Amino acid sequence: MSQINRNLAELLENNVEDFSGALQLNADVQGMVKNTFDVQVRLSLKMHITYKWWKSAEGIQALDYAGIVMTTKDFRDVWGYKKAYFSEMINLGKLRETEYQVISDYKDSTENRSVRGCLKFAKDGGAEAEGEGEGEGEGESLTLMTFSAKAEALESDKGTSMRWLSDGKVEGVSLQSIEALEMLLSQAKEQFNA
Repeated sequence: MSQINRNLAELLENNVEDFSGALQLNADVQGMVKNTFDVQVRLSLKMHITYKWWKSAEGIQALDYAGIVMTTKDFRDVWGYKKAYFSEMINLGKLRETEYQVISDYKDSTENRSVRGCLKFAKDGGAEAEGEGEGEGEGESLTLMTFSAKAEALESDKGTSMRWLSDGKVEGVSLQSIEALEMLLSQAKEQFNA
């Protein structure tokens, strides 16, 4: 761990009660051959509460006072996760903080537990559990095509993505995703015709 990370770890240990032991728990999760869902849930809560503090006025002031400047990417790097999984862990932590019963219901509904599966279960209101016990592939949509655009390409704070599913539905439809896809198709057509 670099000097700034030690300073940051000390600052977080002293200011965020739930951060205590989070880095060790993070190391344990990453070092496990088979990540256990229960450990991931505990870690996600610590990550979520720490992230909330880091974004709070109190956290920003404490970091500034300690001379620590961090972007969101720098903060993510403390945990060692890529952007998508980091976001999933933060969202699972929010769920753990506010609706723990949903996580319990998810654990009762399936043996193949995952962070993403739990978030989907919560989003679908528990509908995922009912479909999991049925015949293989029954009721499941396959992704036929995916389109994604990074925030940098859109000159925005957030990227976008859409998925075309085998049941005919398109997930992730927004004005931003449609405009990004139209821009890509326009440029592709120009190159094809050149």
